[in-house]
Amino acid sequence: MLGCRKLLLGACLVPAAVGCTPLGLWVYDDPELEVSRVRLSHDSTGATPVVLGLAVSNPNDYDLSTARLELQLRLDDVTVGQFSRDSIIPLPKSAIADFTLPLTMPAGLARARIRALSSGTRHFAVEGRATFSTPFGLREVRFAHQGDLAFGRGTDAGVGADSGGVRQGAETL
Repeated sequence: MLGCRKLLLGACLVPAAVGCTPLGLWVYDDPELEVSRVRLSHDSTGATPVVLGLAVSNPNDYDLSTARLELQLRLDDVTVGQFSRDSIIPLPKSAIADFTLPLTMPAGLARARIRALSSGTRHFAVEGRATFSTPFGLREVRFAHQGDLAFGRGTDAGVGADSGGVRQGAETL
């Protein structure tokens, strides 16, 4: 008799727990964000001395879009740029979108400091958060990515290897 009650109770609790879980938790995965490249320009005529390439991977089988993006880039523990903007950018299903973000330099950071950071191997760290529009509402995703960049004669430094997904063209925000 006690075994029958436990079985009946279990049979009722499992569907109730599954029924109370929002559908979005079963069919939604957060996009992954990581740095794809950094460009430093110490030319005095350049309008944007720090540009960040951000690869956003949408693992879902439906399209998403960004609603807001905020981040900060540090090179060798020096904040060299930040980005904060509301924007609607499509993220195709099961694909990687590559964004080019012009960063705002913090007050007091001189181009001479950018020049010093634009050669050799530098440690980078990016922290931020992105808000995505999903079929289930807005979703805020925090992200962090760090590693080493090797700047050569040019001022561009690439990060990591391609993950093999479909890469969309770079879009400048």
